[in-house]
Amino acid sequence: MGYETITVTQWSPNVGAEIGNIDLTKPLNATQVKEVRDAITLHGVLFFRNQKIDFADHERFVRYFGQPHEHIGGDGTASTRIPGHPGIRKQYFDAKSKRVAGEDWHSDQSYGDIPPTYSILYQEQIPPNGGGDTMFLSASKAYEELSDGMKAYLKGKTATHMGGKSFVNNPEDRPEVVHPVVTRHPESGRNVLFVNPSFTSHINGVPPEESKRVLQYIYEHMARPHWCMRFRWNNHSIAMWDNRAVQHMAIWDYWPNVRSGYRMFLEGSAPPMAG
Repeated sequence: MGYETITVTQWSPNVGAEIGNIDLTKPLNATQVKEVRDAITLHGVLFFRNQKIDFADHERFVRYFGQPHEHIGGDGTASTRIPGHPGIRKQYFDAKSKRVAGEDWHSDQSYGDIPPTYSILYQEQIPPNGGGDTMFLSASKAYEELSDGMKAYLKGKTATHMGGKSFVNNPEDRPEVVHPVVTRHPESGRNVLFVNPSFTSHINGVPPEESKRVLQYIYEHMARPHWCMRFRWNNHSIAMWDNRAVQHMAIWDYWPNVRSGYRMFLEGSAPPMAG
């Protein structure tokens, strides 16, 4: 695919690309927005370096693609609200933190009736000497590499997703929803494995032990390095990922150092469709 206004450097064969020749502190034109959208549909997650954005820049960038999605479910200790900016959450971790957000593979807010389309995370401060990397996997490539028999088994099945599965500090705040196990990406047309160990509680309509064993197999299959990549942050870098196509996991290897940033979601337009 050719690009007129941005540069796109692929990070791995199956997921991830770094975007250059773009300044997110300034307004974008229609061609830039289209090319960013094309790139994320193709690569699943995009990375932008040296982008010292403020709240207004962050919100403007998200709104090029739709409306901000406000966080649903319990707050816990993972993020805090920003007064006057309901779509932005601060993520700050240091020596006093007892946990960090996203230490298991997941798709953001998959327990919502309509999960967010994109997540846009801006890291203002990262730990010294590295640390705090984020892993990404292509849930579409993982599906494509399943056996025909497993694809046939999963066809038509649904799974329950529960926010309370992770929001242990807010057990009363327990959103719950049912989604297809295999979904179809509305733009790429690819099938996607849409279950994750953070929020999926069980596959519906099968015995509990069967659900447990099948999910465990899927999680181990998705985490194979063949369709995963690891992103090393630097200060003022941004990751933008498509929750309909990829999953991610934060690596907490930097205690007691500080890692601080701000995250926004893009509102989805429809529940995940069955693949």
